[in-house]
Amino acid sequence: GLNSASAEFTLYYRTLFWGELIVLGIFSGVWFGWLMRNGRAIQGQDCPPAEEVRRIAILWSLIGALSVSIYMEASFWPNWDGSWHQTMVRDTALTPTHIPMFYFFFPLSVILAIGTYIYGRFYIPSLYGKDKGFPWSFFLLISACALECMAVVANEWGHSLWISEEIFSVPFHWPFVIYGWLASGMFAVWGETILRLYEVEKNAEEASPESSLEPNMVAD
Repeated sequence: GLNSASAEFTLYYRTLFWGELIVLGIFSGVWFGWLMRNGRAIQGQDCPPAEEVRRIAILWSLIGALSVSIYMEASFWPNWDGSWHQTMVRDTALTPTHIPMFYFFFPLSVILAIGTYIYGRFYIPSLYGKDKGFPWSFFLLISACALECMAVVANEWGHSLWISEEIFSVPFHWPFVIYGWLASGMFAVWGETILRLYEVEKNAEEASPESSLEPNMVAD
């Protein structure tokens, strides 16, 4: 079933390809819609410190899921892809290694990055609210995932019409390196949320009754 013109290839690999696109499309539509509907419903409501800490923990979980997706697409699959193309002649862009890497994990990372920002935008307004502007951290992170998808086009063009050999240092592979640099925006997200946790703790301590009694206790 490795011949792209065969019925077996259509049955197994093209079915997987279309299945991935359909699943990602449904997932992104449902998730984005749920985030925005619930997020608009809680806009303007007070957010207690404990609730804000919980929401930051959820944001960290989303960044963790995004990190796993990025690691999968930039670690395991490129190695398998390179070894595959060194031994098998590609007669289509939809090779068995491209289908999971380029058409599932790459767009999944974009979906997770955008969804994570939507979550922060509505659920953690102290950091990512409308009045705060668009954060550089998410700009870098979303740009990284989007650039990775656009680099797929350059990659397929380069291998089809320029250099068919799977050499990782070829010029049309260079954007993948830039993507890795931009993906460091996830560390900026973690950094700014950690600083916010310190602020939440400090505000909670200042507002607690015990802290207001401390000066009198010292005076006594």
